[in-house]
Amino acid sequence: MPFVLDGATGTALMAAGMPNGACPEKWILEHPEKLEAIQRGYYAAGSDAVLAPTFGGNRPSLERNGLYDCVERNVELAKLSRGLGGGFVGGDLSPTGQFLRPYGDAAFDEIVAIYAEQAAAIEPYVDFFISETNISLAEARAAVVGIKSVSDKPVFVTLTVDKNGRTMSGDDMLCALLTLAELGISAFGANCSVGPGDLLETLRPLAPYAAGLGVALIAKPNAGMPHDTPQGRVFDLDAESFGEYVPQFLEAGIYVIGGCCGTDAGYIKQIREAVDSFALSAELPQKDSSKLICNAKQIAEIDPDRLPEPLAADDEIFDCEDEFAVVRVESESDAEFLLENAAMLTAPIALTGDSDCCAKVIREYCGKIIYRE
Repeated sequence: MPFVLDGATGTALMAAGMPNGACPEKWILEHPEKLEAIQRGYYAAGSDAVLAPTFGGNRPSLERNGLYDCVERNVELAKLSRGLGGGFVGGDLSPTGQFLRPYGDAAFDEIVAIYAEQAAAIEPYVDFFISETNISLAEARAAVVGIKSVSDKPVFVTLTVDKNGRTMSGDDMLCALLTLAELGISAFGANCSVGPGDLLETLRPLAPYAAGLGVALIAKPNAGMPHDTPQGRVFDLDAESFGEYVPQFLEAGIYVIGGCCGTDAGYIKQIREAVDSFALSAELPQKDSSKLICNAKQIAEIDPDRLPEPLAADDEIFDCEDEFAVVRVESESDAEFLLENAAMLTAPIALTGDSDCCAKVIREYCGKIIYRE
């Protein structure tokens, strides 16, 4: 059954009077009627769900704006959407602006804790969570781990991609789907950055894998590409032109659809009409991904019952020239070595060895791993 999300929040708030450069999480609580009018409009246009205005509500993002009341502010923001009573409410979470080691100074557990704090604050007021506009699969993983540490509610994840279908960090979308499906997400896809045509081409090849994994696909594209004019920023596609893509998303098996920058209630009305007139003609083809492993950028197919001789978790793993490596992890120091160097490995890995030490690697590793004792 297709599910209709809402349209833009940021550009809609700016159209409603929010100054350019203002902190939305501050401005909204000073002008709650503006947010409520936007979201009532989305429900009236046909959205099954709106996203609570908690996008930039994680602690680091708030503190960069001089706000030090993370939990309290998130509660008040989530209550605004919950109080409308129009339908489902999603808890919206953004990137933190920090980078995980080795590309930055943040440790995995630090990022997990940031997301857990925000998710716990809004959990009573939302029906599901969505971690969106992610530019890094590594941080998206941390977000999912954090959310799931405090809630059993469904988790959606969307990355933002370029015209080539990769994130700013170079992450491959199939790798991201395989990685996050291992964590038990309910829906996966992309939002922002590009218009519906480019997003359709990025997501279409994922549909058989998503169907096999039982993960719904999400498309939340911009209203085309933005252009700055003397009258302000405008986007390529009007609502009717945007709506022409919706049947193509549905036919491709992409059933969770909304709009991002530049879209408003008129765009959501077009999505609703297309969804209501759509009839599923056949079951989607499915691909089995059980024998696939990956890091953030590469995929390999293996036979879990016939693995090659494992390599030690030391410098010899850098000499591996195969499509994947099997690594033996027997100690905490092995696990730490592998995690510290995982980003520099040229191929995906499978693990064998001590179950507890391997579990530590699997928890933090940015990819999908198969473990055999």
